[in-house]
Amino acid sequence: MFEVAAGIHRLGSSHHNFYVLAEGGKATVIDAGCSKEWPKLVSGLAEIGLMPTDVEAIIVTHAHADHIGFAPDAQENGLRVQVHEDEETRALGTYEGNPAIKPTQMPLWKPATWSFLIALLKEGILKHPHLDSVETFSDGEVLDLPGQPRVVHTPGHTEGHASFVSGRTLFSGDAVVMQNLFGRDRTTPFVMQDAFHNDPARVRESVQLLAGVDADLVLPGHGDPFVGSPRQMAEAALG
Repeated sequence: MFEVAAGIHRLGSSHHNFYVLAEGGKATVIDAGCSKEWPKLVSGLAEIGLMPTDVEAIIVTHAHADHIGFAPDAQENGLRVQVHEDEETRALGTYEGNPAIKPTQMPLWKPATWSFLIALLKEGILKHPHLDSVETFSDGEVLDLPGQPRVVHTPGHTEGHASFVSGRTLFSGDAVVMQNLFGRDRTTPFVMQDAFHNDPARVRESVQLLAGVDADLVLPGHGDPFVGSPRQMAEAALG
């Protein structure tokens, strides 16, 4: 774990991120990684003098296996888990649509694809957990949690995908990333290939929406931070 901005700490692997937003001896966790990463969160919290009981809630950008993975472990340890209201069925396992990209849809002839798959297989991505219950939030809501994150509904990757704004930082989830999971590492913002998205056209609409956010740091679900405004992010991602 390392600090990417004042009070914001990044965890995960070389191919995915989740974050701890610490404030006043308490924390908000943004995303829940893969199914084997609960111990990673516990040890990361200890590095900054916190315990799981200091986490007010885990807020999830979307309910794919690399973003909601250890949420059941978190709930078993008394933590609240929250998703956008349009993501509730995915989180509960009652969603009837296409859940996520399948390995057979990926370009398996590319070495970068295998690098991505192997990194997340080690973290338990094959186990896609579903929750027995989950709390929900709505677009525009300012959550009463450390960092006072504001919800920005950014559908397209999934119906209930949400981004969060805390202070001058935008957490973009998988709406915009900084890593091409099928190709070379990126140094500029990037919209994932269409195969990753439930509705590629809505993803691009959501990126345009994020361009209006007032921030100067973007923390994505995949890849390194982008230092710049969401407008610059959107211009780079959409070309």
